Amino acid sequence: MSSVRPIGDRINQLISASARIGFDCTQFGTVGSWPLIAFTRAGSRPEPRQIYLSAGIHGDEPAGPQAILELLLSDALPRTHSYYICPVLNPAGLAMSKRENPQGIDLNRDYRDFRSAEIQAHAQWIARSGIQSLDLSIHLHEDWESTGFYLYELNFTNQPGYAKNILIATSQHIPTETAPIIDGREAQNGIIRPKTLPEIEEGHPEAIYFQQKFGGINYTLETPSSLPIQRRVDCLKAAVMSAIN
Repeated sequence: MSSVRPIGDRINQLISASARIGFDCTQFGTVGSWPLIAFTRAGSRPEPRQIYLSAGIHGDEPAGPQAILELLLSDALPRTHSYYICPVLNPAGLAMSKRENPQGIDLNRDYRDFRSAEIQAHAQWIARSGIQSLDLSIHLHEDWESTGFYLYELNFTNQPGYAKNILIATSQHIPTETAPIIDGREAQNGIIRPKTLPEIEEGHPEAIYFQQKFGGINYTLETPSSLPIQRRVDCLKAAVMSAIN
């Protein structure tokens, strides 16, 4: 694929690519001059799996939105499933290459107090979206401190998760993080798997909010931001497709 384009071009590409493959696009808010967008598509089989996919909540993590764009351009997401996709949750932050939004709020800690316009609008869209439950939620992230790929798995179901298969797929692009402590939490072979929902003092991240509301199996995927952008993009694409398939 070509190099990552400016965020305005990327949003336009996302909208165009999603429409070509049958997604409905909703603009659920505006931040400054930037639209907040979501894509939905119903699955083709009876009782399809319900899948949520998000990226770009941290503005210094550009690989996630680019990975979603490339998945849409290649029509890679199986049509048997139903999708709810929010590809750029912090467009103003991405435009500035800044983790927070322009008001200095970490949007991925704002799902308890809902201080930001972005997360207020996102929560309102979620309420209108018709989501009753989710089988799978995937949140694409990057970590400036890590040297390898790792993931968080929130899985309080009676079914096995997909973490090991995801790591097999991602290891073709980026080695798995081997540190026993990642982001202050115990990790084993690149997997952080809490036994209960974590309590985070500064506020709830998107993953915890979705786990509380919709259940299912929930993944936060982390690539090391020090590596070349296309390796990170390809790694995230492989992780998403492994989890979905």
